[in-house]
Amino acid sequence: MRWNTGGVNYCYLLSSQDKLNSWLIDPAESDEVIPNLTSSERQSIKAIVNTHHHYDHSDGNMSMINELKQEGKRFVVKIVAGSKSSPDATELPEHLQHYKLGNLDITCIRTPCHTVDSICYHVKDPETNEQCIFTGDTLFIGGCGRFFEGNGVQMDEALNERIIHGVGEPNWNLTRVYPGHEYTKSNVKFIREYVYQELGENEALDNLEKYADKHEMTCGEFTIDDELKYNPFMRLDDPLVRKAVGDDDSSWKRSKVMETLRKLKNSM
Repeated sequence: MRWNTGGVNYCYLLSSQDKLNSWLIDPAESDEVIPNLTSSERQSIKAIVNTHHHYDHSDGNMSMINELKQEGKRFVVKIVAGSKSSPDATELPEHLQHYKLGNLDITCIRTPCHTVDSICYHVKDPETNEQCIFTGDTLFIGGCGRFFEGNGVQMDEALNERIIHGVGEPNWNLTRVYPGHEYTKSNVKFIREYVYQELGENEALDNLEKYADKHEMTCGEFTIDDELKYNPFMRLDDPLVRKAVGDDDSSWKRSKVMETLRKLKNSM
């Protein structure tokens, strides 16, 4: 589900294989979410889950709970979030805390920077080995979120340590990325203007650009491994990324590269 409040937002329904257990992730606009859920889907919801507290991700928490109660939902629906700044949050998972959702294994990866309470949720189906990660406004396809409550050191750690290690290298090419917004076209435009300016300099970016030109939505189509190949915020030591920010002799700290890169993106 997606809507246009504050940018193209995504809300996700994550369900177990038997469809009996679900998480509803970032339902900011409950009046738009509810009509898109079947009765059985609504009854399957065990938790409202926020990737962070910003209104365009968490504003629908209580209205969703109220809607579910009106439908006769008999079981308690918890609200899982990074902090009490998310409306009516009932559970605040620790970094790398695990949840079971039916047959699914979920790991909460705390990624403070965009907000101090940002969390990414890595999901694995142990039966099929299908995997994905819901990244909110921390990681986008080809980009990252603004540093509203953090800095370059924290975003570098969030993307290039916490997510990378939390997912684990054997899973990088299996883990599909589901971000909080559809920003891929603008991210590709930024990378093409400042970093990989010519076709052929980065084949992975060439492929992403072709896909984004032909498709309105890109969520779930690319993996962590793909991001490591074209996302400049995850390639801070690439000479072309360094050159783009003015570090021609590769002498800057990674945090300075990250911060300068984000400032360039902010200026577009």
